[in-house]
Amino acid sequence: MVSSALGAHAQESGSVRGLVTGPGGDPVPEVAVAVVTLGLGTARHDATTDEHGRFEQTGLSPGHYSVSAETNDLGSQIFRVLVHAGGVTDVHFVLEAGRAAAPWLRASGDDRAAAAAFASGVQANRSGDVEQAITHFEAALRMMPSCVDCYFNIGVAYGRQGRFDDAEAAFRRALDIRSDYAPAYHGLADIFSKQNRPDDAAAARGEANRIAIRSLEASRAQARDILVRGRAFLSSGNVDDAVRQFDAALAADRTLVDAYYWLGRARDIGGDRVAASQAFARYVGAAPSGEFAEDARRRLEALGR
Repeated sequence: MVSSALGAHAQESGSVRGLVTGPGGDPVPEVAVAVVTLGLGTARHDATTDEHGRFEQTGLSPGHYSVSAETNDLGSQIFRVLVHAGGVTDVHFVLEAGRAAAPWLRASGDDRAAAAAFASGVQANRSGDVEQAITHFEAALRMMPSCVDCYFNIGVAYGRQGRFDDAEAAFRRALDIRSDYAPAYHGLADIFSKQNRPDDAAAARGEANRIAIRSLEASRAQARDILVRGRAFLSSGNVDDAVRQFDAALAADRTLVDAYYWLGRARDIGGDRVAASQAFARYVGAAPSGEFAEDARRRLEALGR
């Protein structure tokens, strides 16, 4: 009886799975992927890509979802997908530095219209046509209800009009969807300052700063974990995956200078003397008295011969 119930549930729900790669086609590990329902209610499911850049979220009720992948250095991308009962929806993200989360890149009529509405709203905001900007962002929200960027921009527009209560409501709606959306707290701090509410402004700025610190700490912890995996790959003789891990560690935290040393070791073993020299030089320049500095100098000298 229990197994029958489980089987029935599996048929009633669906799943989203996918791959996250960089612009060169290499898989990107440890990417945060959010699957958010679109409709009257908002439910969020979080996943993380594995070392091969893959993720899967199961147990989803049939319906429309936004699926987003986001990194600090490689930007973000959002798709709108339809999940069927008992079905699997595949998504392939290609992250590229400088690419914004909006517009939504799923090639459907609704998404193209949402992208156009969002872009028109941004343009109207820049040109000072605040009312038109709000109209465009609200149109985008009707097609993409979980668009935090839309609510943020509406808040900015209301703030320019001096409609501070409406601006606050818009910023808080963005935070209802994504509680760690720092721009909304910065927006709240701005309108609170204009309303002569210094305590509220300070609290909002403090929350934005806490989010930034948490994000930085998370990125650094992630980078250290990736570095450990890279060293394991290198020890096993898997140079290509080691290089990818070291590059990923540096993408997560440029201050993790040890990754330059290990990247140099991997590039040297792989026969890329130029790249190896550059990595060792970066390490020595950043950590002249570091744990591996003496060895890095020896290797640089040998590579220069």
